[in-house]
Amino acid sequence: MKKSSFNLIFGLVLTCILTFLFFFPHLLKGKIPIPADSLLGLYHPFRDNSYTGYTPGRFPVKNPLITDPVLQTYSWRALTIDNIKEGNLPLWNPYSFSGQPLLANIQSAPFQVTNILFFIFPFKIAWGIQVILTSILTSLFMFLFLKDLKLASIASVFGAVILPFTGFFIAWLTWGTVIASAMWLPLTLLSINKLKAKVSGLWFLILVFTLVQSLLSGHWQTAFYVSSCAFFYFLFLLLKSRNLRGSLVIFAAFILAVLIAGVQLVPSLEFIKYSARNIDQGYYPQRPDWFLPPQHLIQLVAPDFFGNPAKYNYWGIWNYAEFVSFIGIVPFVFVLVSFLKKESKTFFFVILAAVSLMLALANPISKIPYVTHVPLVSSMQPSRIILLFVFSLTVLAAYGFDYFLKEKLKFKIFFPAIIVLIVLLALALYTFLQKDSFPLAGNIDARSVALRNLVLPITFSLTFLFLMVLRFAKISKKIIILAIFLITLADLYRFGYKFTPFSKLSQIFPKTETTAYLASQEKPFRILSTDRRLMHPNISGVYQIESADGYDPLYLQKYGQLVSVWQTSNPKVASGSFNRIITPQKYDSKLVDLLNVKYILSFDEIESPNLIKVFEEGETKVYENLRVLPRAFFAEEIVKAASDKEELAKILDDSFNLSTSATSYKFSFEKQNILAKVNFEKYTDQVLVLKTVTDKESPLIISNVFYPGWQAYIDGKKTDIHEVDYMFQSVIIPEGRHEVKFQFRPKSFYNGLYLSILGLFGAILISIFLWKRKYR
Repeated sequence: MKKSSFNLIFGLVLTCILTFLFFFPHLLKGKIPIPADSLLGLYHPFRDNSYTGYTPGRFPVKNPLITDPVLQTYSWRALTIDNIKEGNLPLWNPYSFSGQPLLANIQSAPFQVTNILFFIFPFKIAWGIQVILTSILTSLFMFLFLKDLKLASIASVFGAVILPFTGFFIAWLTWGTVIASAMWLPLTLLSINKLKAKVSGLWFLILVFTLVQSLLSGHWQTAFYVSSCAFFYFLFLLLKSRNLRGSLVIFAAFILAVLIAGVQLVPSLEFIKYSARNIDQGYYPQRPDWFLPPQHLIQLVAPDFFGNPAKYNYWGIWNYAEFVSFIGIVPFVFVLVSFLKKESKTFFFVILAAVSLMLALANPISKIPYVTHVPLVSSMQPSRIILLFVFSLTVLAAYGFDYFLKEKLKFKIFFPAIIVLIVLLALALYTFLQKDSFPLAGNIDARSVALRNLVLPITFSLTFLFLMVLRFAKISKKIIILAIFLITLADLYRFGYKFTPFSKLSQIFPKTETTAYLASQEKPFRILSTDRRLMHPNISGVYQIESADGYDPLYLQKYGQLVSVWQTSNPKVASGSFNRIITPQKYDSKLVDLLNVKYILSFDEIESPNLIKVFEEGETKVYENLRVLPRAFFAEEIVKAASDKEELAKILDDSFNLSTSATSYKFSFEKQNILAKVNFEKYTDQVLVLKTVTDKESPLIISNVFYPGWQAYIDGKKTDIHEVDYMFQSVIIPEGRHEVKFQFRPKSFYNGLYLSILGLFGAILISIFLWKRKYR
C-alpha cells in the first residue's frame, strides 16, 4: 500500500474514532444524545410520574434550553416515518394546530438520506444513531476536504475533529436537522475542488447529491448558508484560476440541485405563502438577540463567560445556543498562527470568516435584507451565520497546525499563544475589578460565574505555552503533538458534555395513564390544555392524539388569527402572530365546540355545567366537553357573510347556532329542515371516508382546516370543498346514501415532484455524458 493511501485511511479511521469517543461513555450507559429529560422534568403528565427512582415532579433536567428536539423534530420525524411505513405520503399532520401540512413544514425532513436508519432499527435507536452519525460524517467530510487542501494528515485530523465539537455544532447537535444539513459543507467544497481540477461524472453527482441533501435535511437556513458558501467558493476559484474548466458543470450542479429538491421546495414555499412567518418575524430586528451581540464574541475563547444554561447560571443575552462560536483555546491559537505565514491558500477562509462575522453582527450592511424585506432571507436569524464563521476558523486552525508541523519552530510561534493568554488575563482582571458592572440576575452572581469560567481557558492557554517551551527544550515533537490533541479534545469534549443532554431510551416519550386514556377514546376528537406545562404543544402527536394547539415556526396565518379572536372574543383582534407557539386556553368559547375539542386538560378544578371530570393523574385533570360538536355534521344552512371578518363575528355570536348553521362570505345555502346522518368509516392522517344519509341535498361540515390540496369525492366523483366558518371545510351532499372521501393531495407536491424527476433526469444525462467523454 502506498504511503499516501495509508495516511488517508489512517486519518479517516483516527478521525472517526476520536469523534465517536465523545459519545462512547454515554452509549455504554444506554443513553443517546436527546433531551428527553426535559419532557420528564418540565411537562405534565410526565411530571406526575416517577422515573428511575425520582419522585414525581423531581426528575432533573440537564439543559432547559434544549427542548425543541423532542417538542418538534422528533415528533414530526416519528409521524413522517410512521406514514411512510404505512405506505402513505407524509403530507398532512392532523395532530397540531387542528391540522396543517407535514412534509411542507421543512423540519419533518422526509427525504433526509439518514432516514434509511429508521427502516433498519427501532425508531428511538435509529434517532440516536442518526445524531451520532451526523457528527462522524461532519468530521470525515472535513478530513477529506482538508487533505485535498494539501494539509498533512495529522493536521487534517486536527481540523476534522474540531468542527463537530465547535459551539455551533454542539449547540444544534440534538436537533437532527441543523447538523444534518450543515455536515455537507466540507464535502460540497471538496467536490468543487475536484471538478475544478478535473471534470468527473462521479464528482459531479457527489456535488449534486450534497447540495440536494443539505436542502432536504430539514433546515433551510443552514442549507442557504451551505449553498451560498459553496457558490462563492466556486466563484473564488474561478477568479483565482481564470480557467473555465469545470465551471459549466459546477454551475449546472447548483441548478439541478434546486430542481431535484423541488419535491420539498415547492410545497414548502406554498406553506410559507399561507403562513404567519413574516408577521412573526417582522419585529425581530429590534430584539437584542436577533444579531450576534458584540460582547458575546468573548465566547470565542471563553464559551461560558456568561454562564451556561446547563448549569442554570446563564446571564447573557438570550439565548446561548444562537451565539456560542467557541472552537477551543488551542485551535484558536492556531488560527492566529495561520496568519503568520500569509499564504494565498487561506485567503478565502479569512474573507469568509470576516464576512460571516460582519453579517452576524448588527451594522448597516447586515441589516439590508431586513430593511428591504428580502423574501425568505429577512425571516432568518442572522446570528446563525456563525456556522460559516466557525467553519472558516476551523479550516484556518488546521492550516495553523500544519504550519506548526512543517516549519522549523521559531520564537514567533509564541506570539499567538501569548496574545490569547493576555486577552484572557485582561478579561479576568477587568471582571475582577469591575464588581459593579456585572448584573445580579436573580440568584446568579454574574461576576463570580464569569471569573470561574475563565479558569479553564486560562489553564489551557498556559498549558499550550508550556508545551511550546518544552518543544524548545528539544522534547519529542510526537509527544508535543499528542499533548496538543489531548488538551484540544479535553477542552472540546468538556464543552460538549457540559451542554449536551443524553437520555435513556425508556425516557423518550414514555407512556402515561393520561396519554393511554386519551389514546383509547373513540376518534376523531381534539384536546386543549389550559397550561403550556401540561401536554405542551406537539407532545400529543407522538401518541396520535389530535390537539388544537401547536408549536412550529410555520403555521397558518388564518389559524393564528382565529385563535387570536378565540382568546379575546373580539373579532377585531386577529393579529395571527404568536411567535411559533399557539396555545388556545379559553375552554368556554364556542370555538372549542366547533373544533371538536372533546377533552380539556387542566391543573385546576373547573366548575362548569359543560365540563365533567373523567380522568385524573397526579396534578393532571381531564375534563370531557359535553357540548362538543362532532368532527363531521350536517348543517341546515350556510349564512352568507360580507367578509371573512364578519364570519368571525358570526361564529362568536351567542345567537348563532354552530350545530345547525355555518357561515361563509364565498357562498350560501338556504335554511331547511333535514333528516341526516353521518359516520366515519375510515379515519387516517391523510384520508377520511364517511358514510352519509340525508333526506335532501345538505351541506356537510368538517371541522378540519381548509387548505389547498384537500380533495373531496362523493361516490368516486370529485366535488368542490367550500371554506366555511372562517377556515373549515364543507361539501354539498346530494339526497340519499353516499360515500364521501376526503384526501390531501396538494398540486404543489406533484409539481415539485415533476421538477425533481426533471432534475434527476438532467443529472443522470450529464453524468453519462461526462463518463462517455472520459472513456472516449
